[in-house]
Amino acid sequence: MKLTLAEVALEARTGGTEAIYTYRLDFAANVGDALIVPLGSRTVLGYAIRVFHAEEVDLGFPVSSLRPAKERVIGFSVPPEILALVRHTADQTLSTIPVAIGPAMPIGVRNRLTETLTLVSSEDPRGTGGGSSHRDSLVPLGPRGRSEKLSHPNHSEPPNFPRTDSLTKLQKEVIDAIAKAGGSIQTNKLKEFSPAMLKALTLLRKQRHIVQGLSLPPMREVRQNKALYRLTSDSSQIEAFLHSEGKRKPAQALTLIRMQAIESTAISSSEIRALSGVTEAVIKELHRDGLLEAVKPEERKVPIPPKPNEEQIAAITSVVNSINAHSSQGFLLFGVTGSGKTEVYLRCAAEALKLGRQVLYLVPEIALAAQVIAQLRDRFGDRVAVVHSELTPTERLANWLRIRNGEAPVVLGARSALFSPLTNIGLIIVDEEHEGSYKQDNSPRYHAKRLAKFLANQHQCPLILGSATPSLESFYEATTETLQLLTLKKRAAHAQLPEVFIEDLGAGYRKGQPAILGPQLKERLTEILGREEQAILFLNRRAYSPMLICRDCGQTFACPRCSVSLSYSRRDKKLRCHHCDHAEKPPEECPKCGGARMSPFGIGTEKVEETVRNEFPNARVARLDRDVAARRGALEEILAQFRAGDLNVLVGTQIVAKGLDFPKVTLVGVIAADTGLGIPDFRAAERTFQVLSQVSGRAGRSDRPGHVVIQTFNPLHNAITCAQNHDYLEFYKGTLLERQQANYPPFCRLINIVLSGENYPTVSHASFDLAVSIEGMPGIEVLGPVDAPLERIQNQWRRHLLLKVPNDFGFGPLRKKIEAFKPKNVHVSIDVDAYNLS
Repeated sequence: MKLTLAEVALEARTGGTEAIYTYRLDFAANVGDALIVPLGSRTVLGYAIRVFHAEEVDLGFPVSSLRPAKERVIGFSVPPEILALVRHTADQTLSTIPVAIGPAMPIGVRNRLTETLTLVSSEDPRGTGGGSSHRDSLVPLGPRGRSEKLSHPNHSEPPNFPRTDSLTKLQKEVIDAIAKAGGSIQTNKLKEFSPAMLKALTLLRKQRHIVQGLSLPPMREVRQNKALYRLTSDSSQIEAFLHSEGKRKPAQALTLIRMQAIESTAISSSEIRALSGVTEAVIKELHRDGLLEAVKPEERKVPIPPKPNEEQIAAITSVVNSINAHSSQGFLLFGVTGSGKTEVYLRCAAEALKLGRQVLYLVPEIALAAQVIAQLRDRFGDRVAVVHSELTPTERLANWLRIRNGEAPVVLGARSALFSPLTNIGLIIVDEEHEGSYKQDNSPRYHAKRLAKFLANQHQCPLILGSATPSLESFYEATTETLQLLTLKKRAAHAQLPEVFIEDLGAGYRKGQPAILGPQLKERLTEILGREEQAILFLNRRAYSPMLICRDCGQTFACPRCSVSLSYSRRDKKLRCHHCDHAEKPPEECPKCGGARMSPFGIGTEKVEETVRNEFPNARVARLDRDVAARRGALEEILAQFRAGDLNVLVGTQIVAKGLDFPKVTLVGVIAADTGLGIPDFRAAERTFQVLSQVSGRAGRSDRPGHVVIQTFNPLHNAITCAQNHDYLEFYKGTLLERQQANYPPFCRLINIVLSGENYPTVSHASFDLAVSIEGMPGIEVLGPVDAPLERIQNQWRRHLLLKVPNDFGFGPLRKKIEAFKPKNVHVSIDVDAYNLS
């Protein structure tokens, strides 16, 4: 006798990274269906990734050892498109399906399920038992209490309920009652049925006209919360609050600052939380105080879109032609800051929606996407779903269902939005495509751009990658015609690039006059403080100094658990590790030579702050880095004070380089542009160029002209001179040649394999064993094994191999080799398309 079986994948957080188990199916189910299955003594939620028939002799083990799946969850299957994406993610990241399926599913589903009886369509082959490929035959209850055909979001035909010709009067009454409830009814509502109807119901279940399963109840409590908020039109009231209450109520102040970027647009409370990281209570307080106005959806104003210029029209036309042709053509939209890339995105999105298709819009960080959220809301209203980490589990599930049911055809989010249950995508947008946050740094370690390309091919839709400073890989693809290059050279009339100056720090050292603030930066800082303007001083290194050193013998102090020097914080009087957070008091004398000349070496943001205070006693200075931001409320308080004008100099790391606009900032000083260039990473120059371009954009954001001073020991370095001249093309040409000579991306793909463990010899032997097993495999160049740049973190010794493979490399043989490699007491981590090599 043939058995119907299912391979069920559990999420890794439920059953582990290898959690794929085979269960017997005593009811109909399809690939992608959510199933309740036994796991040990508990029951868990899993997803059928294979449904097949087999005889006991084919199993290789007794059928009695197979446990049956408990129930099918109605209306909560993974769309086939997303299941294909999950498989592709597992293949491309050399991870497993249980790991890759995690980002695709909302959390908290298991606890919300209720027993449900569902009508079976007259077309349903399941009525006679056995498997079926017909995905719409069970009619689930949608989130509004109506019938939904989930695999076709735009399909609104009434469900084809069972034929009632041969049924008794009572049976027809039961079917009519369930049909009026939308095709499904929760078993706890059967108390409204008479005993005779319950008896008829039992017979209908035996005849397979009705099946029992689990489903999600309607989420009315979420859907009724449609409150939208916009800033009060009284700008003087906002400014008065920022000046008088901002310091005392920093969370409210930061929310107002974020909202100022979107002007009069009305957005939801969950979107405000995503932008500002505040609670619902903060939003309600701002509303109560009249700083936020509640707006009904029907009262939302629809602004007139700006008229596109010739360059924008050419770009829009190219993309729209691909949308209409159902082509998976990729585009690189290369436009300087302020050139109108977003308007191109929005007009192309509108064309995709006209065809009844969906739009996926990715941004690096939701908290920095205020204007994008506002513009999408202005154009497309409540058809937009914003996917972000500030959503509660209930809101996240409601969003998932809205997208799955086709009620939100526009999805905006960071990289995990790729796994939203979209089934008919007409356009994919990856804005600021060069950003490193598109690379997932824990398993599954996918890169959003590669998955976006897979989705574009799957849905036969165009993909737009947009940036003012594209990654070298993307621009190379544009020059080789893998991507079509669209260029926007014209800036908006009011937008002006800041004037950038380079200050050679080496000149001061050669004269015997080294200084943290060089003469040019000091002079310009004096000028802007005299005009009551503001300055941002940027250094991507926190603490007072990166190390403490004995001036007599050169002794430094390392973390006992990590192979890094302990940074010195003068304010806290602590030596601290920025990897494991180990902290200790600095010694009064050197433990090696007994000397008393212990002093900081190098500079961090804390030392820059001290220097500014000493050289400009009247300046109102604050520091903002990860150490400061770790203190509850500090980030909001400092940003609010800076926006209100209580501070006029802000010293910080990359936290200050992006996000908020401060109209009075007319000077940006880069204290040491070389800190990023010294990192042992082939992308060091590219990251430096992008950071310098980004931080330069903080100056002159309003009608006041901006200036940038870049201090460096390498004034002729390509990354620095090109950032000064805002010349991406020149930077690209020089850096691409270096990449080609060394055979680094875009001329190959990199796989970084890190082996770690508590015993160094064990890790070392394992790394050599793995290298030997891989060497000689066709198409693979093996570099290493060597100690990782950070050779020990939290008492774990680290060695790594770097594999260079062709761009069209097939991972199958390598996957088998790595899966067979199981060293004892050594953890193996694999990072395909590695972005961080430390």
